[in-house]
Amino acid sequence: MCDLTKTLSWVLRRLIVASSVSLLSPGLVLGAAEDSGPVRIGVLAKRGAERCLEKWGPTAEYLTAEIGGYSFVIRPLGHDEVGPAVQRGEVEFILTNPSSYVELERLYNVSRIVTLKNLHLGKAYTVYAAVIFRKSDSDDMRDLADLKDRTFMAVDEESFGGWQMAWRELKEDGIDPRRDFGDLRFGGTHDAVVYAVQEGKVDAGTVRADTLERMAMEGKIRLEDFQVIHEQHSARGDLPFPCSTRVYPEWPLAKAEHTPNGLAEKVAVALERMSPDSPAAQAARCAGWTIPHSYQSVHDCLKELRIGPYKDYGQVTGGAVVRQYWPWFVAVVGLLLVTCVVSTHVMRLNRKLQHALSEYAKELAEREQAERSLRKREQLHLESEKLAAVGRLAAGVAHEINNPLTTVLTFSHLLREKEGLGDQDKQDLDLIIQETSRASEIVRGLLDFARERPAHREALNVNEVVRRTIPLLGSQKAFQRIAVREHLQEDVPPVNADMNRLQQVLLNLSLNACEAMQEGGTLAISTSVQDRNVLLSVTDTGCGIKEEHLDHIFEPFFSTKPVGKGTGLGLSVSYGIVQRHGGTLEVESEIGKGTTFVITLPCAEGKISDSQDGEVEP
Repeated sequence: MCDLTKTLSWVLRRLIVASSVSLLSPGLVLGAAEDSGPVRIGVLAKRGAERCLEKWGPTAEYLTAEIGGYSFVIRPLGHDEVGPAVQRGEVEFILTNPSSYVELERLYNVSRIVTLKNLHLGKAYTVYAAVIFRKSDSDDMRDLADLKDRTFMAVDEESFGGWQMAWRELKEDGIDPRRDFGDLRFGGTHDAVVYAVQEGKVDAGTVRADTLERMAMEGKIRLEDFQVIHEQHSARGDLPFPCSTRVYPEWPLAKAEHTPNGLAEKVAVALERMSPDSPAAQAARCAGWTIPHSYQSVHDCLKELRIGPYKDYGQVTGGAVVRQYWPWFVAVVGLLLVTCVVSTHVMRLNRKLQHALSEYAKELAEREQAERSLRKREQLHLESEKLAAVGRLAAGVAHEINNPLTTVLTFSHLLREKEGLGDQDKQDLDLIIQETSRASEIVRGLLDFARERPAHREALNVNEVVRRTIPLLGSQKAFQRIAVREHLQEDVPPVNADMNRLQQVLLNLSLNACEAMQEGGTLAISTSVQDRNVLLSVTDTGCGIKEEHLDHIFEPFFSTKPVGKGTGLGLSVSYGIVQRHGGTLEVESEIGKGTTFVITLPCAEGKISDSQDGEVEP
């Protein structure tokens, strides 16, 4: 019963093969006359022509013995010779890798008749995979991502197990070999790739998954000298050797289109009958042959890589589009013409509307500018009146206070010089003198604030004002921990100003900056030109000014310093000096980062630069 089942199974497989061959090659009938010449079997020589003849020559001898009236020969072919040999009818059968077969099937109507049963460690396999490997001592390459910027070798661009399988895995891992590898080379044979990695000519390589084991069995290499990268335990099925890719069906033997169906069927039957113990199977290191497998997974791989018959996959030619959709093109062209006419009219209307809106916006901007200027003048006028009133008040108060203070200070000094005073009396008098002197300084500040001194205006270079003032800062004890930096733009136009007054302003701002940097910091003084004005900036890296204080710092007597540490007049006096020079004094500050004061002064009339290079008109 078992023998009968096997016989029926074999007959069924043969009927399937015969039906497949007949359908793929209509017009070629079973039992066609034998050709007097040899039957040529083209074989992809993945390990070189000599190894190819050694491995597959016995198979040709086996077929010659099994099929009467025919003489079979093996023709080794390189990757670039397979297609042309089939196209020119130089072979009757072709044994090649799956991707090569898929392309030959699409281009030249070859049809598979059997699939190889590979043999390893006494077990037959009808699928295979590829391995990506390195030398064992290259521990810095553990996964595919580590191959970036490395040198890499594969067998051939047309080799399925020697390149395309691994390429698919690299692509899915986000690696573009031609862009991300330091160098991509092709060795021509699987053995050449293994030797290149072994000898350190490249960092890593890829070959058919059983190549390393076969070469080790032949005594050419030692397996322990190599390490597999990206090993796929779940994808390899029951393959007895490590692999780095998913599995694909083994090599098919296919008939060329001109090969008679009868001969193809005889070859298929003879190969399926081949015993694993036959010399042909042992030389090929296979377990024989089986009915042709499905190669859809190979199609999927080539489709994802856009190579072989799928290199133009997803692309649509212009001619095909025109032929299929020409009515739509006509309709679209007509619609475009109508759209162009309507769009032209709309564009004209839009330009008119834009012009009107532009004129309105320009008029509105001029009106807003005029209103802002008016409000600013009114504000400046009010502030000037306010300061003037405060100045007059300050002058009167200072005058009334100064006389008694002078009397107190004078008699305190006289009393201090008398003999016979006790130490406690002297300490009390010293305190009176100290506090009276401080009150006198406050009075002098009030007088400076209120007094309208005649200014000596002249054409000044602001850079020169800075250069004269900075040496004065060095004499101040507070500046011992401060780094002063100058950033002065060359050839700034002159301003019409009083040297002493500008120095007073710069000193006030610099002293305030110093007091804001108790632990040390940097004071940066810079000049620049903007529009028709010269800008003088004083920047510190101190503690900054609170936002609620920014609106009040230029007001007279406003101070954030402790009692006894300041009069609150320094910034107010500076503000008034800058205003009287026709300029502005503004402040920007951020808590914990520092403060910048910007003095803006108008350029002297007729001295404004007319170019970007800083040249000044005479």
